[in-house]
Amino acid sequence: MRFKRPSDAPKMQLPMTPMIDCTFNLLIFFILSPSMAMSEGYLTTNLPSESGPGSEKTVPLVRIKIELFDEGPKGADVSIVFNETQSLGSNFEGLRAALEEKRAQGLAADTPILISPTMSTRHKWVVQAFDKAVQSRFTNIQFAVPYE
Repeated sequence: MRFKRPSDAPKMQLPMTPMIDCTFNLLIFFILSPSMAMSEGYLTTNLPSESGPGSEKTVPLVRIKIELFDEGPKGADVSIVFNETQSLGSNFEGLRAALEEKRAQGLAADTPILISPTMSTRHKWVVQAFDKAVQSRFTNIQFAVPYE
């Protein structure tokens, strides 16, 4: 009697081409990825030097300061100080003349003008100083916080 020989099971083979492709992709990725990293917090820059044809000297800021102090009972009158040196009394036309003189000397219209009243200065004096600055063709008019 002849026994039937068990048949060999079919041999299973793994597809090698996709495995090789995947291996090469990983190899290329790990070779190239370290060179993409940048040192943290360090950026190379090319800044211009402080001298040369492209550098400009800074021009000092010119500002006109108008101080208003109340005079008399309950601020009935005002005292004007122009640029911390010139006292104009309560003469707002003198303030306008002084501002126009500065414009004639070549100050630009956008030169900052700071109107600095005291806490008890009446609003009408601040508005008059503002009006004289506008009439003198200045455009950058600022107000300081009133002080005691």
